[in-house]
Amino acid sequence: MKNGIKYILGSLRMSVLFLKRRLTHQQFMLFSCVAVGLLVGLAAIILKLFVFRIEKYVFEYWKIGNILWYQSLLPVVGIGISALLVYRVFKNNFLKGNDKIVYSIAKQSSNLPLSQTYSHVLTSGITVGLGGSLGLESPIVATGAAIGSNYGRSVLLSYKDKTLLIACGVASGIGTAFSAPVAGVLFALEVLFIEISTASFIPLLISAATGAIMSNIILGDEILLSFTDIKSFDYNNVIFYVGIGLFSGLLALLHLKSFQWMQNLFEGFHSRKRKWLIGSLALSVLIFFFPQLYGEGYLTLKAIAETGNIDGRSILIRFTDNQWIILFYLIAVMILKIFASGFTLFAGGNGGSFAPALFIGGMLGFIFGRFCQMIGFHDIPMANFLVAGMAGMLSGVFFAPLTAIFLSAEVTNGYSLFIPLMIVSAISFFVVKSFESLSYEMKRLSKDKHIDVTDRDAYLMSRLELRLLIQDDYPRFLTTDKLDTIIKKIAESDKDVYAVVDDNGVLKGLIRLKNFKYILLERTGDREKLTAEDLMQKEKALTLKDDIDSALHMFEISENTNSVLPITDSKNVLLGFIRKSSILDKYRRELLESSN
Repeated sequence: MKNGIKYILGSLRMSVLFLKRRLTHQQFMLFSCVAVGLLVGLAAIILKLFVFRIEKYVFEYWKIGNILWYQSLLPVVGIGISALLVYRVFKNNFLKGNDKIVYSIAKQSSNLPLSQTYSHVLTSGITVGLGGSLGLESPIVATGAAIGSNYGRSVLLSYKDKTLLIACGVASGIGTAFSAPVAGVLFALEVLFIEISTASFIPLLISAATGAIMSNIILGDEILLSFTDIKSFDYNNVIFYVGIGLFSGLLALLHLKSFQWMQNLFEGFHSRKRKWLIGSLALSVLIFFFPQLYGEGYLTLKAIAETGNIDGRSILIRFTDNQWIILFYLIAVMILKIFASGFTLFAGGNGGSFAPALFIGGMLGFIFGRFCQMIGFHDIPMANFLVAGMAGMLSGVFFAPLTAIFLSAEVTNGYSLFIPLMIVSAISFFVVKSFESLSYEMKRLSKDKHIDVTDRDAYLMSRLELRLLIQDDYPRFLTTDKLDTIIKKIAESDKDVYAVVDDNGVLKGLIRLKNFKYILLERTGDREKLTAEDLMQKEKALTLKDDIDSALHMFEISENTNSVLPITDSKNVLLGFIRKSSILDKYRRELLESSN
């Protein structure tokens, strides 16, 4: 079986390589974008159908949904299986979050592990299908990025082309998940900070459109998130949309702060089993009292948009018709979704914050509309408010106002709400941006990996790695080498700096030509006895842990404006030298490649 799969994949690869030789580069890249779009679309459809079938069995065949105790315990099983797969089967070689994709583009030459092409489909499907309160969009994005990366690597494409195919995979993933091709393209550019030239928009759109067509043909409205009861924009409701924008911005800020707090909390639990038990059991308690927190929540959103009513299975509202009690219940569901998704993620489940953000925003819009109705405003477009809330929350959580606008417009099958969506998304983004400079995932990237995505120059610099700039062709002296040996080597070399090491290669100091003659003039009487240790000067060295910014700072503060610095490993063993000019030349090449 395994040999058969390898043979098929090998044959496909040879066929694609044959096409690569026959086609022009532009033609081959267009073909590749369609191929990646089809593969990612297929993976997204498999994941969506996988979760849909699990939920169908749970609620229609096993009837577990009728017994809240059983339903609330399912996430414990789902998260446990997912965590077990991650640590046992995939050996923790598992990248969660959009920040990991950005890191791979910046630091790993756009190379993602092959296992990412299928591991997210399996683990997120089990997590969400069995009630984990997360979404499938982030796993679909990770899968799409991995498919694009591994396709590009298998057919020997350049870094730039692999990055384009990663963007195509991401665009196709979002395009398939929501049948929203434009939103898919914007997501790749806004959320993942993938730099694409104007000419590359065509391949991106082709990949996204390919995924959207596949989802429309295979999935249909039963699985896709869509809204039909949308009314035309009434300028008299502008003040309401401003209110939704403000509240969604504050909710997005609460989401960011809560996730930071929960991450710190769970990092304090060193046992994986303890994380799983605490997180999954806390989620189970929430689902028991608030069944709407089960799974993605899209069915709840579609139901309240169509009927205007909430599922009344919860014991908290089962026996009441009081609209104010129900309103406060809805507010609790909205806020607790933040913590439900956090418990799922940090307990070991796999999924993303995309669906929770849409759920929270949709609930906010519905609650806002219901409140307006209860205080006397009767002509309220509830579905419009629900979609506007989704846009506001998505804009604030992901710092992606354009993605939020176009996604919300595309899931409503039209652009009649374009103006209110712009108002809500812009206000929400402004509110969050006033307090936080980065989204949760990009802040994690900046803190843990020291990659600054807010500044283009800093981002390009962060893509450079010191280990790739090491020059090891500099002569070395042992500490015991005599002056005659030193002068002979210097005469044969064109270098202006020399390392002095001990017998184990540990760096002891440097001999720089510009200082060498002055030291000799000072030691006129005993030159025959001089050794490298006498002639060297101790200088601070770079290490592999340093980044480019640290290296440039050391060049600036080094005495006599040195243009070459030594670099060592963790044991101070000399690896070679770094030239300041090499860093600047590499940066210029990155800048030119990015501009082109």
